[in-house]
Amino acid sequence: MFNVLLVEDEKLEMETLRDYVDWKRLGASRVYTARNGRAALECLEAHDPDIMITDIQMPVMDGIELAKRAREEGYQCKIVFLTGYDYYDYMKSAFQVQAVDYILKPFGVDEVEGLIERICEQIGREKMAEDSIRFASGQLLVRACEGNEQKLDELSRAYFSHTAQEKAFGMLGVYGNVDEKLAVDLLKFSEVQHAFCAEQMIFVILQGYISVQDAAGRIIQAVRDNGCVAYLEGRLSLEELKNGSDILKSQRDRMFYEKPGNVNCVSSQEEDNRKRVDKDSWSEKRKELRREILSGKEESTKDALLSCLRELKGLNSAESQREAYALYLNLHNRLELEDMQLLEFMEKREEKPERKILNIGYFTGICEALWQYVKELCTYYKKQQEDSNYYVVAWVRNYVDKNYMNACRVEDMAEKINLSPNYLRSLFKIGTGQTILEYITDVRMQQACELLRDKRLKVKDVSSRAGYENVSYFSQIFTKRFGVTPNEYRKKV
Repeated sequence: MFNVLLVEDEKLEMETLRDYVDWKRLGASRVYTARNGRAALECLEAHDPDIMITDIQMPVMDGIELAKRAREEGYQCKIVFLTGYDYYDYMKSAFQVQAVDYILKPFGVDEVEGLIERICEQIGREKMAEDSIRFASGQLLVRACEGNEQKLDELSRAYFSHTAQEKAFGMLGVYGNVDEKLAVDLLKFSEVQHAFCAEQMIFVILQGYISVQDAAGRIIQAVRDNGCVAYLEGRLSLEELKNGSDILKSQRDRMFYEKPGNVNCVSSQEEDNRKRVDKDSWSEKRKELRREILSGKEESTKDALLSCLRELKGLNSAESQREAYALYLNLHNRLELEDMQLLEFMEKREEKPERKILNIGYFTGICEALWQYVKELCTYYKKQQEDSNYYVVAWVRNYVDKNYMNACRVEDMAEKINLSPNYLRSLFKIGTGQTILEYITDVRMQQACELLRDKRLKVKDVSSRAGYENVSYFSQIFTKRFGVTPNEYRKKV
């Protein structure tokens, strides 16, 4: 697909180009028009078309001047001139502004369409060549960053028309939640020469004429809340990219603790002065966190968690992430696995914290994931503190939700929870205001309503799946509850 700009001041010829050429068949997605060179320049700036067909003789600004201005401002569109004069001077001027062809007036629609087809084939070949060169030069830059390329001068001349010392680049690193997709997205930035994932970060190599600081500011907008950026001052030659990549890699642990969205300037590698975990202190702080969670007090629990997290800040990123995950496992094993009701309560969560902790590439994100997990644990124990029947009610509801299609006897529940049947009935009634049988009926009727939406199921199948072996009894209960029979309800939905 391509966009085309038609520039013609003659009404008839403009209408012929715009309305009679089969642009859709040719593959044009948009056709723009302008009546003079000045309006055409505005359209170039707004839409950057792939092809421009322009008359030479026009008021305000002629076609030759328009083409010169377009080239001076960096537009690479294919230019075709329309002219009623087959003069040498016109042709010379046309080729000086790199026009691809010209059409003599009066022209035929077939002539225009044939020329556009040839131009599109040329654009396609050039695009393939550009993609091939971009890929090859990108691989050269990767190898240069890794220090694995010996023929830098030879390849630099081939791809960049400069020696390895002469060709200059800017360089920055993106840290945090990075992946190949983000690296590909960054390639869409005009200032980016190449971007690739390695060492749990993205290396971005910039065009040498770009302000690295300005580019870092624009790129952080693409990263948004998922990470931060560090950039190197100055320009680097192809031979210096290896040292630049080493410097950016050395910043990973420091950037791990940066607030997402931050942009930092670095100039040299930092010494390894990372701290180590104090195992005794770490163990005590985890115990204190468990005690606070059991109390159900959210504020003091959050303070205890922050105290734990302060022990991790300053470790290298891999160790900090590993210890954060170990903290999660400690809570999971010591609290969840020792309380089946808590385990079932926590399993209802839509997102598991362990996935976030292992996948988030920056410290504040890990802290937030741990806090969300700890807060839910705290909520469970807080409810137990506030309502002594909470545990029993939650257990019965969970049991019924999973077993409503079976007999679901109170005696069986009571045996599993080590209470007498009557005491279990009493606690549930106090906690919910309804009997266990009423709750079972509510759940079964809700399921029956959902099942009746499936017209392929017979009523007896719905009855069985809702926990009623006797279809007549099921119909009686359903009719009493909703005022219509199961079949009548089905017709309404």
